[in-house]
Amino acid sequence: MKTNRLMKYNHAWITAGPLWIALLTLGPCVLAATLTLAAIADTSIFESKPDSNLGATTLVSGTNQAYSRSRSMFAFDLGAIPLDALITGVQVALYVTRQPDPDQHGGPVNSDFSLYRMLVSWGEGSGTDNTGSAAMAGDATWNERHCAADSWGTPGGLIGTDFASTPSATMAIGGIGSYIWGSSSTLLDDVTIWQTHPAANFGFMLLSQDEASLGSARRFGSKEQPGGAIAPAQLLVTYTLAPEPEVASLWLLGLAGLALRRARPQNLTISSPSHMPRSAPSHPC
Repeated sequence: MKTNRLMKYNHAWITAGPLWIALLTLGPCVLAATLTLAAIADTSIFESKPDSNLGATTLVSGTNQAYSRSRSMFAFDLGAIPLDALITGVQVALYVTRQPDPDQHGGPVNSDFSLYRMLVSWGEGSGTDNTGSAAMAGDATWNERHCAADSWGTPGGLIGTDFASTPSATMAIGGIGSYIWGSSSTLLDDVTIWQTHPAANFGFMLLSQDEASLGSARRFGSKEQPGGAIAPAQLLVTYTLAPEPEVASLWLLGLAGLALRRARPQNLTISSPSHMPRSAPSHPC
C-alpha cells in the first residue's frame, strides 16, 4: 500500500499563537511612571528689604507697585527617582495666590515668568511676614545667598553666575490660579543633571521677564502656605525603566521556545484513497 506524507505544524503552535503575538507586540516589559514631587525648600528675596529673609511665607516674584523687585527659589528632592530611570517628561506647577491691587498704580500687569536652573546653593531661612524678617546666619537675602557667609554675584543674583544664562521654561502669568510650565528639552536636561549629580541640585529661580513694569509681581503658593489648601511648587517627572536582565532573558527564551514549536513539523501518514482495497461487486440474487 502506497502512502502520501503531509506536513502539518505541531498543534502546540496553534494553541500558543496568541501568546506569540503578545510577546512580539509588547516586547520585554517597560515600566513607566509619573512622580509628583513637592518642593522641599523655598524662599524669596526682596529688593526693598535686602537683609530680610522670606523663607516661611508665600513666594513672591516680579515687581510690586512700590518699584521693588522680588525673586523666588525652590528646590526638589529627586531621591524617589531610580538612578537607572530614563526621564521622558518634566513639568513644573505653581499656584498664583495673589496679584497687585487693581485700584493702585494701574493695577496688575501680566508678564512671562521664567524658570532658571540655580548654579549655586542658597539658604531657605524662616523669615515671616509679607516682606520678610531679619535674616539669620545662612539665610538667603537680596544681598546674600547665605547671610554672613556668601554673597550673590550681584544683589538679587547674577545671570550666568548664580543662575543659568537661559531659561529652562517660560509661562505667561495673569490672574489667580494654577499654572504649569510644560516639558522642554532644557527642563529634561536640568532634572537629568540633578538625577545623576545630586550635589548640583540647587533648584530653580522664578523670575519675571518684565521686572521693569510695576504690577508684574505675583504671590505663589509655598510649603508654608497658611491652611495648607494650596500646594507649593511641584515637579512632575515622567520616566521609564528598562526591564531587569532576568526579565529580558526570560522574554527572549520565551520567543525562542515558541519559534521552535512553530518550526517543528509533524509527519502524518494518510492512505491514498486510490489504493484502498476494493470490495467485490455485488449482484442481485
